[in-house]
Amino acid sequence: MRRHRRRHLAAVLALAAGLFAAGAARADVTVRTLTRDLPAAEVGSVAFHGQVGEVQVVGTSGDTIEIEVELRCDKRNDRKCEEPAERVDLEVRRSGDRVKVDVEDWPKLGGRLSIRARLEVPKHLAIEVDMGVGEVSIEGIEADVEVDTGVGEVTIEGPEAAFRSVNLDAGVGEVELELGGRTVEGSGFVGGHLSWRDGPGEAHIEVDTGVGEIRVTLR
Repeated sequence: MRRHRRRHLAAVLALAAGLFAAGAARADVTVRTLTRDLPAAEVGSVAFHGQVGEVQVVGTSGDTIEIEVELRCDKRNDRKCEEPAERVDLEVRRSGDRVKVDVEDWPKLGGRLSIRARLEVPKHLAIEVDMGVGEVSIEGIEADVEVDTGVGEVTIEGPEAAFRSVNLDAGVGEVELELGGRTVEGSGFVGGHLSWRDGPGEAHIEVDTGVGEIRVTLR
């Protein structure tokens, strides 16, 4: 049954996954780097919104929020990519205790442009990531985590003691939760769903992807 599901899933994922894989393989030249640093005093959550590329969020024991976003182009065709990359901006706004980070002025036809973002944030801050197409990696966060992607792969690692629940949903794809070496697989034939509510902590993980795979590891 599971082998049949994997074969069916591979066929359904081919076009969507191929779109991102091809883009990631090409986007290997950084043409601009955007950075922002800000104090985390009285901040409760950080939200990041991007279009195409990779996002890594790392929880730290520090008291600052450090953001770096590389704009990357295809080295074989960078002239068509560099001009729109010059118009892209990184907007950081604060509303109450929430910091929102947006990659703005993205070209309507993104073409060969993608991002590689890294956010280092205090581990007690809640995290939200919204990506169109790409890969999201989150590690070391001990607060609420919410991820929404259209197409891509999501991996999250954190301490089991910090979390009360995990909810994972993939429209097309597989979901998996690892708890101290024990693997819990999601249900579903083409899509995947997994819900776990037995944790000792207070934080929650919510991940939703249209097409892709979700892996959460709690140790």
